[in-house]
Amino acid sequence: MTIGVCMSIAAIETLTESTFDALASSGHVVVEFGATWCMPCRMLEPVIRQLAVSYTGRVRVMTVDTDQETTLVTRFSVTTVPTVLVLQDGECVGRFVGLTTYERLALAIERTSTTNENATGT
Repeated sequence: MTIGVCMSIAAIETLTESTFDALASSGHVVVEFGATWCMPCRMLEPVIRQLAVSYTGRVRVMTVDTDQETTLVTRFSVTTVPTVLVLQDGECVGRFVGLTTYERLALAIERTSTTNENATGT
């Protein structure tokens, strides 16, 4: 008998300039700007995956390849990879530059979720 931990696979979408506004303009979205050659970006991948699993159905988790999507890099003033943005309805409500932790990202999500729930009365 094999006993193991089963982790559901959460979708992490790759954003492009043409899909960004449609996919990231509403709701709670976490966007990781990174590059394949970036070691800290690779180190951040498990954190991003864990975030996607933990917040499935509540937060969309997405990535942007900074080498391919230079327009988005300029639009969001990304000068360092990795950079993680927390967006609420298309507005940046949190920015993390460099390697960060699951706990810091989760706290930013929870803080903005609480603020929005209080503002809407839900």
